[in-house]
Amino acid sequence: MKKSEKVLLGVFAVLFLALVGGGGGMMAFKNYLEVRDEVESLRDRLADMNLAISQGANWAERHDWLDESVPGFSSSQEASAKLLETISREAEKLSLTIGGKEFIEQAKVLGPDGLPLDEEQGYFDQASVKATLTGVSEQTFFAWLHALQQPKSFIGITRLQINPSGTNKTINVEVEFTQFYHERPAPKVSKTSQS
Repeated sequence: MKKSEKVLLGVFAVLFLALVGGGGGMMAFKNYLEVRDEVESLRDRLADMNLAISQGANWAERHDWLDESVPGFSSSQEASAKLLETISREAEKLSLTIGGKEFIEQAKVLGPDGLPLDEEQGYFDQASVKATLTGVSEQTFFAWLHALQQPKSFIGITRLQINPSGTNKTINVEVEFTQFYHERPAPKVSKTSQS
């Protein structure tokens, strides 16, 4: 082999080793960065899990309080009727006249099997009633809202439209109340045997 061929072979060998070594080095560096990012992600998850474990008793108490406190109704019709009764009773206490009342049916998302999808509904079931009031005092109206929207009642205002009526600080209002509850199965009636 001639000297020029040996030099050329050496240059190609160095170039080949530089390309392969550089490519391998880049790949190793990229792999190192990915592993480092994954380790940081795992550290964050571990910290979140430790925090969740340390707060587990608090969340268990909250869950138990919800189970004990959330009203239970056997159907959405029963929940809607109870909500309307509560709204009307509080309005009567403050001498408010509800002009229009309308039940709002919640649309349930159906799955391919025709049954409602549980994950779409969330933790609570809901019943809603829309009430219309005309020419009511602002102060009385807001006292009524405050009386209805108490944490223990699980009643919320989910839509509110207020327009001035133009006379003596009175307003025209359209308000939607939603009762959050858990649907509980109706008690089963069983035959008792007589002795």
